[in-house]
Amino acid sequence: MKKLYALNCIVVLLCIVTTAVLLVFTPDTIPAHYNFAGEVDRFGSKYENLIFPAITILVGAFFLLLAKQQRRKGEAVNEKILLYAGTATSLFLTALGLFFMVKAITYDPSAAASAGIDIIKFVSIAIGMLLVVLGNIMPKMRRNSLFGLRTKWSMANDDVWQRSQRFGGIASVLCGLVMIVAAIFVPGTWNALLMTVVILAWLTASVVASYRYYRADAIEKK
Repeated sequence: MKKLYALNCIVVLLCIVTTAVLLVFTPDTIPAHYNFAGEVDRFGSKYENLIFPAITILVGAFFLLLAKQQRRKGEAVNEKILLYAGTATSLFLTALGLFFMVKAITYDPSAAASAGIDIIKFVSIAIGMLLVVLGNIMPKMRRNSLFGLRTKWSMANDDVWQRSQRFGGIASVLCGLVMIVAAIFVPGTWNALLMTVVILAWLTASVVASYRYYRADAIEKK
């Protein structure tokens, strides 16, 4: 387990170091915000990129604290899963930050349209991969108040919890795969819209499923 704690810290440190190195090569003024179509609509200071390591540090610390809390409770399975989830999330944030920094360094106004499409594709693939990882983690989590598909219905008992996590995990993997495939075949703006629709559908279906499992469990116990 110590190796997993170390891995979390290494990923956070990687984000800090690579951001610091790339800042040396980044122009003082960079693309700082992109609209829904992936086009630059604001420029800002290169130091705005420090938001990525800052968020990564907070997220990494958050998962480490959650994992240690589970350790104190004797929940070794939950502890291990939280460390995996923390590592995956920190890697996602690190990749996202590095991508935007490299795009800023190589920014070419004459190629702005294609750059916008590249950004949407990368974000879709990155989020899709994260959802696939988290989807594989969810069914293994034991009932807790910190992580997983937590609704007032899924928290009712262990059986409803496990059914809800299994459904949410499968839905998360499918959602992630759809987003990865969409990044290859769907154009930029439509891809961003599809991402939004798919994620909302995943969340809605998971919440509804937890309610249906709760109702089914209540009927079985009558």
